[in-house]
Parts: sequence; structure tokens; C-alpha cells
Amino acid sequence: MGLKKFIKNNKLLFRLITSFLIISVLLTGILMVVVTGFISRKFANSNTKTASNQLRQSYTTIYYALTDIYGDNYDLWTRNELVQKSLSTEELSQEEIVQISNNLNREIIKNDLVDSVYLINKSSNRVISNVAAYNISTFLDQDSIRLLNEYEQNFDTYKNEIFYPRTYKLGGDPDEVNNNLISIVYAKQDSKGKLNSGLIVNINQDLLSKMVNDNNNSSKMIIVNGVGKIISGSKDEFGKILPRDDFYYSIANNDKLEDSFTGNYFGEKSFVTYKKATDLGFVFISVTPYSQLMKEVIKVNLYLGLFFILTMMISIILSIVSAKRIYEPLNKIIQRMKDNPSIDIISGDEYTFLDEAYNNLILKNKSSQIQRIFNGTYGDNSLHVLGFRENHKFMVFSLIPDDGQDLTADVMEKIQKLINSRSNMQGTLTSPNCISCIIHKEEFSDKIMEEIMDKLVGLQKIISEDLNITCSIGLGTVVNSLDSIKFSQRYSLNAVQNALKSGDGQIVTYSDIESSKVAASINKDNIADRIQEYVDKNFTRKDFSVEEIKDEVNLSLSYIRQIFKEEKHLTLNDYIINCKIELSKTLLLTTDKTAKEISEDVGYYDNRYFYTLFKKKVGMTTDEFRKAMNQQAL
Repeated sequence: MGLKKFIKNNKLLFRLITSFLIISVLLTGILMVVVTGFISRKFANSNTKTASNQLRQSYTTIYYALTDIYGDNYDLWTRNELVQKSLSTEELSQEEIVQISNNLNREIIKNDLVDSVYLINKSSNRVISNVAAYNISTFLDQDSIRLLNEYEQNFDTYKNEIFYPRTYKLGGDPDEVNNNLISIVYAKQDSKGKLNSGLIVNINQDLLSKMVNDNNNSSKMIIVNGVGKIISGSKDEFGKILPRDDFYYSIANNDKLEDSFTGNYFGEKSFVTYKKATDLGFVFISVTPYSQLMKEVIKVNLYLGLFFILTMMISIILSIVSAKRIYEPLNKIIQRMKDNPSIDIISGDEYTFLDEAYNNLILKNKSSQIQRIFNGTYGDNSLHVLGFRENHKFMVFSLIPDDGQDLTADVMEKIQKLINSRSNMQGTLTSPNCISCIIHKEEFSDKIMEEIMDKLVGLQKIISEDLNITCSIGLGTVVNSLDSIKFSQRYSLNAVQNALKSGDGQIVTYSDIESSKVAASINKDNIADRIQEYVDKNFTRKDFSVEEIKDEVNLSLSYIRQIFKEEKHLTLNDYIINCKIELSKTLLLTTDKTAKEISEDVGYYDNRYFYTLFKKKVGMTTDEFRKAMNQQAL
């Protein structure tokens, strides 16, 4: 036996194994997700807490260092007499210049972060640094001169800023970069609004960045001035303006002096912590990429993943063993049933076999119960077995293949199966060539009888198409109890025998037999015309009923329906509906009446039923039909 055939014949086994596997994998997966999620959150919270603590430590260190630099040089600018003299237009002696340079140099020695200090006096064309004095035109750091000029031009804006990032280039040569500097400008306008002199203190950004990041391996520390320029960070970031995106606005528009959030820093998702120094006009920011935060998490999750994979493999093995132990007793029962010669079911998989065996058993039990009812020997559980309800009414129809067809018991059994599966009616073989079925309904009204007749016609068609057999059907009388069903069955046999005499594929009710005898010499075409004429004259009446036609032509209602359908090729009910719909279409096009008024004119009490029926038959609502036809006419 090939693998494919083995799987096909043991689908239930494979379904059991698959179910166990899915449950095992699902539970293991959920557990893995929960555990790894918990650990991930714990590690992430721990790392973010560490990042926040490192930010505070670095902030404190840098804040005090920058405060000292700013304060010391502010005192130098405002209180040192020689500095004040150098900033004025007064002439200076060589000794005074040397003394000023020494004063400036002391500021550099006092704080390692200070790279250089300049005293610039544009009116005197003089620059005094911590090294020597120069003419402005020959001074190497021309960028500092430009900074002072820009400070003068944009005084109202620049005076509110303290730190200005810039790159110091020797002699202006872009290829000879010395250092990234953070400059502090001390200057004020004269009485004419001019800014002719100032003190510039240059902080070595590389040293500042090293101080910030030396003891921090996981996070990136940056310092941003009041206008959003990076004054301390990597060389690639230095001097750049923070992108005006959510990252920038999350800090700039937040009133909190200290906070944290998740954002994108230059395209990388990061955990961001910041602390503002409002008195110095800068923001200290710690940026920790999520990739860095998750390194340890990924490592732990890898070990957890390996553990859960091992657990899953064990679960799979246990699932297969458990499924097999559950399946074996069931499989033995199925094999015993298949070996039983009385069970002729040939089916691929055991699930379908059990389903067919069960249905076969139910059908045989129902068939036995129906046979007992026809014989008048039914039991107390017959109603329950057949699914019949108390206080319902019953009718029996009998089906016999038309004459000239030699049918075996096997073929009759196939017909019975078609009836049971396609019509949901309960039936049994009552003779080698006859099948009788019980129909149970709460009421057998004209509408219900019409539906039953249509269903029986459809059943004849199914048998003809599937088995190439034509049959005739006879219906018995309506009875009110199980005891009386046997009489309805006998009347149905009488009716089907009369149907066989009338030709192939007939359907005859017991009540039609006498009418058929009377009508044997009557012109059916004339009767159909009389029925049609009566309907045409009366269908608009609200009290119109097909029962009236029975009195008009003096025939049974079922026979009237049969004649009309044979001659006019549609049911009587469909013809009445068509008449009402056609008249309503005419009224919609030729009058201004509302749909509700037209509904009453064509004989409907319920205008909602009329709307539904009109749309079903015409394919559009009354309003849509009126508009469409008027537009077509135009």
C-alpha cells in the first residue's frame, strides 16, 4: 500500500495526529511568546533605566563643567581691567598684551575643556589669544571673526544663545581641519548699536564628547543648543540641526525638563532620554538604539527558542503516540464493520465510512418504522425516530417506474436514496417496484400543495437525469394521525395506478381520480382558457382567491392546477403574479400613482410584499423602473 493510499484510508488517524500537533505547537508557541515577551520587557526596562541613570550622571558632570567655563570667562570679560582695556580702542603696550595673554592662558589651564580664548577688537584691528596678539587680517582662525560679525548682524537672535558649534580650519584651508569647537561669545553693542569687540571662548568638542561618552558603551550622548544644533556628538553629527521631525518636536514642545520617549534618530528607532539646562540654553540627550537595547534580549531569546524547539519536538512525539493509542480501538471496530458482509459500504477513509454507516443505519431504522406505520404496527418511539411532530398532518405519495422498464432491487434502492437525499422525505420500498413516502406538514394549504407538486416534479426530473428512469407519482389523502397514514398510503397506490394509465411521468392525487373521469371527455384547452379568462377579470380584487375557480369550472383545485400548467406551461399561481406585475408596470408608466396605491389597485393588501415581489420579478424597484422607462422614452 502506497503512502498516498494509506493516508487516504486513514484520514481520521492523520486528523487526530494533526490536531494533537496543532495543539502542542500552538500551546508551546504561545508559552514561548509570553515568556520571551516578559523577558524582553524586563531587559528593555532595565536597559532604559540604566540609560536614564547614565544620562543624569553625564549631565551633572558636563553641566557643572560648562557652568564653570561660562561663569569664569564671564567674570574675566566683565571684571578684568586689562581685558576691558583691550576691548576698548585704547592702545596697549607689549607688556599689557603679554599679561592679557597670560590671563587668557590661565583660563585654559584652569579647565581642560577650553581649547583657546580670543579677545577681538575690530576697531583696533587686533586679536589677542592665549598665545599672542595678531592683526585681524593675519589671524589664522578667520572663522571666529566671521562668528563675531554674524553675532553683530543677528544680535537680537544670537544674544539668547550661548554655545555655537563650528569647525576650526587653519588658514581657511578646508583640507586642514584642526578641531571641532564650541564657541561662547561675550559681546555687547555700543551706543550706536555696533559690536566692535568681544571675548570668544572655544571649547574642544572632541574632549567634551569623550568626557560624555567614555563611560557609556550602549548609549550615544549628544548636546543640542537652543536652536537645535548639535554641539556635542559624533564628528558626522557635529554642527548639524536635528531633523524637524517627531524626534525634535517631542523635545522642543515638551514642557518637562526631563523625560523619555521612543523615536527615530536619523532613521534609526531609538530610546531617547533628555534633560534640559534652561539657564545655559542646551539640552542633554541620550540616544540608545533599540538594536543595542535588544542585544541581550536576542541572546536570551535564542536560548529560549532552542529550549522551546526541543520541547516542541518532544510534544510532537508524544502527540503521535497518544493519537495512535486513541485511534487503535476505533480502527478495530471499523475493520470489524468492514468485514461484516451485511454492510456493503465501500469508502476510502474511516471518517466517511462511519458517517455512511451511521446514515445507513438511521435510514434503515426509519425505513423500518415507516413500513410498520403502513402496516399499522408502529411503536411509541416512531414519532421521535422519524422526526415527526405531534399535531401535524400527513400525506403519503407513492412512486412507481413507468411500464416497460425492467428494474432490479438495486435500482429501486438507488431511487429511494435519491428521494431521501434530495427531497428530505421519509420513504420505504412497499413492493418490488413501488416506493411510498410520508410527507408531514403543519397544514396542507393550497400554497403548500403547490410547493409539494413542484418538488415532486423536480424529483421526477432528478431521477430521470441521474438514472435515466421515468416514474409516475400518486398522492393519497391528508390524514391527522399515525393510525390513518396507512389509509393515505392505500389511496396513493390507487392514484399512482391511475397515473400509470395516463402516460409516462404523471402526477395524480387521489382527489383527482373522480375529476379525471369526469374530465376525460372535456377539452383541456377550453378549460385552461376559461381559467385564464376568469383570472384576467378578477385578479385585481383584494378578496380574489383561486378557490373561486374551482366553483367556476366545477373541477377539483389540484386538477385545475394540473390542466392549467399542462396547457399554459406555467403554474396558475405564477400566472396570477405575472398579471399583477404587468398591470403594475403599466400603471407606473401611465399614471402618477404611488407604488402603494398601485399595490392596492392590483389586489395586494400588503404593499411591502408587493415591493419585494416586484423587485424579484422585474429586477429593480418600482421607482427605478419608472425612472428607467421614462429616461428610455426621452
